[in-house]
Amino acid sequence: MLSRFVNHGLVFMEEAGNSRVYNLNREHLAAEPFERLADLRGALLRRLIDEVSHYWRPQPTHLSVFGSAARGDGGLDSDIDIFLVRPGDVEADEEEWRERVEGLANAVFRWTGNHAGIAEVGLEELERLRREQPAIVESLRVDALDIVGIPVRELLRGV
Repeated sequence: MLSRFVNHGLVFMEEAGNSRVYNLNREHLAAEPFERLADLRGALLRRLIDEVSHYWRPQPTHLSVFGSAARGDGGLDSDIDIFLVRPGDVEADEEEWRERVEGLANAVFRWTGNHAGIAEVGLEELERLRREQPAIVESLRVDALDIVGIPVRELLRGV
């Protein structure tokens, strides 16, 4: 594949001993779209920040991305795993909150073509997570990327 980019002038190739070094030709007309494609995960994270911080009232106590989306090793069939903590004064079945959560899941699908797997808990349920330590806790501890609110490792401290 790189040889095709070299043939088109998008990538420069240099011999370095027994190795080859490839560099993006940033003057090429396709360089900017190529860079944007290479930063799809960053674009997703920026959109999540924008969506939640500007349009959600009340703000979630916490929202992060974890799993393959956070690690950057997901595929076409991977879910975008999102951990969401409701504020203490928001009930799980509150209509406006449910609409926001559903809207976020739909937006993630429109932006990426991947389904959002939203793991949602209320602020009062964090103690149960600390106590029971389900598998999600380790995944959050290892690879969660905080989007808005209190950092997940602070929320789960003591787990």
